Amino acid sequence: MLRYRRRAVVLLVVLTAVLLSLTVYAALRDTTPPQLYVEAPARLPVGAPLALFASADEPVTLTLEYAGGTVQVVEQETTFDVPAAAGANVAHLMAVDGAGNETTYDALVIGVPALEPVLSVVEGAVSGDPIGIWVRGLPGTAADPLLGATVTDVSLTVAGEGVPLRRLEAEDGTAEYRGAVATVMTVDPATLDVDMSVVDEFGRVVTARRQVVLERLPVTVEQLQIAPSVLAVVTPEGRDLEAQTIAAAWENALPDPLWTEPFVQPIEGVTSSGFGDARRYAQGGPVSFHYGLDLAAPQGTPIHATNDGVVVVAGPYPIKGGWTAIDHGDGVFSYYFHQSKILVAVGDVVKRGDVIGEVGTTGLSTGPHLHWEMRVRQAASNPLAWVGKTFP
Repeated sequence: MLRYRRRAVVLLVVLTAVLLSLTVYAALRDTTPPQLYVEAPARLPVGAPLALFASADEPVTLTLEYAGGTVQVVEQETTFDVPAAAGANVAHLMAVDGAGNETTYDALVIGVPALEPVLSVVEGAVSGDPIGIWVRGLPGTAADPLLGATVTDVSLTVAGEGVPLRRLEAEDGTAEYRGAVATVMTVDPATLDVDMSVVDEFGRVVTARRQVVLERLPVTVEQLQIAPSVLAVVTPEGRDLEAQTIAAAWENALPDPLWTEPFVQPIEGVTSSGFGDARRYAQGGPVSFHYGLDLAAPQGTPIHATNDGVVVVAGPYPIKGGWTAIDHGDGVFSYYFHQSKILVAVGDVVKRGDVIGEVGTTGLSTGPHLHWEMRVRQAASNPLAWVGKTFP
């Protein structure tokens, strides 16, 4: 009985040795590399998980070399979630099986940095001044479309109100967005919040806030001495006619800027009433602000267009008198009141400096002068703040 047991043990040892030899032999004879399936993103935001998926047809050691780092796991399949690095980097993947057979895979992965827009606006202004606002430092048309994030939305608000923006190509090849507003006319201290929001293709949002401190308007109220016969031109019918006329012009305002040069002063007259002056037209009546600049000059003095544009109002009106309005595009209009002669017609295209009329004293006026206004999306702004500038 003991003899049979010894034989059985010997036989078991022999079989084990044979099987082990066969296994080693089979392993040594395995020269087939592992089959590897890989899913890798082409572009993704910097810092996001790489989400590189790898699957083999047998247990392997998977090694990922990416952006100077190495990650190794022993798995048949896995997902590498290392943070995406900026720029174009090769994700090099190696799969090694138990026999030492190796399969490699290279994937070019582009990590797209976040946008870095810069919000630019003046820190202070006089109440009623126009202010220009810029969002700079965004990718221009010459930027690499693979390496740079695409801008999907740019928005600006001033005191909570949206500002229309225009996209421009900067000289350095970047893109910038610009907008303009007429600041509020107030006799109280005021600070305007200017807020920017820029969104890219990955939903990343960059925000910024700047504040503009407004210098208040003078509080002195002038009592105008106007004869009843002159005030008689101010009637509800006259107000309605003029309001409807300009509303129709604004409804069809031209979206694109027509000017490329700085604005000029229409005449060289003497300032008789400044922009933003507070006054009463009747004793004890309501206080109103002066929405334009009054320039006194002799009757018949030529009036020049402040810049290129299209004439949208031209004719005699009860209150404004001889009135011309020019649409300069991009939400900017100029108004010219009290003319004795109007030398243009609605639809005329005018150039900066063209003579459009002559100084007079028509409408609500007490002497020869030009009342000149500059409007930004219908809001009055200080005309002198435009002179010598292409954009405020």
